[in-house]
Amino acid sequence: MKFVERILNTLSFGEKWAGGICFLLLTLLMIADVSKREVIDKVISWTLETTEAYPNTGVAGFVGDWSVYIAESIHGGTSSFLEWLGLGGIIWAQKLSLYFMLWGGLFGSALASAKGSHLRPEIADKVLPKAILHYVKIIEQWVIASFFLFLAYLSVIYVLESISLDEVNPVTEIHLWKVQLIFPYIFISMGFRHLCYGIFPSLIPSDINEATEALELAEKELSESNQGGNR
Repeated sequence: MKFVERILNTLSFGEKWAGGICFLLLTLLMIADVSKREVIDKVISWTLETTEAYPNTGVAGFVGDWSVYIAESIHGGTSSFLEWLGLGGIIWAQKLSLYFMLWGGLFGSALASAKGSHLRPEIADKVLPKAILHYVKIIEQWVIASFFLFLAYLSVIYVLESISLDEVNPVTEIHLWKVQLIFPYIFISMGFRHLCYGIFPSLIPSDINEATEALELAEKELSESNQGGNR
């Protein structure tokens, strides 16, 4: 069991880093996209306007033709660079950002499952006897594992079909199956994790019922404020 626990911890550690890297790259892409649109484009446009107007200024007449030649060279080089770079934001940045957001979100889903912070109905916890609740949780892990492994099977078929169709995103020119590989991995990861929980119930993480805790905290604060008002 210790070996399985070590594997699950390593899996969670890797997914934590992978998700963090995805969101880091997402942030950097957004910064680059905004910087390109709001800073670089404006600087280049100002440079073009300045070098284009320079030959007709009194400074150019005073300095001489060599300065006009330099200004025209700068203007031509800047125009070529702007034509290659294009106006507006980085076209492929937004699409890549969506990919990184998708990957980061799915890694986060796996981590939520590993920590027991996923959303689930709590009706059975209140209705069923506590004596059998432990066995219900074990059955729950087997059902969840089966569900995710079935989704993994479907996602593998989906990726293989995408490979056979040779689908390519026209903006990023990335083969879509490379992006879609995240689905089989995440479903296999979550299925394997819950399968281990079903085999070794002691590894099942304690449920973090954030919604319930928030509701109980709000009720407690409301009760305390009412008691303070009655005084």
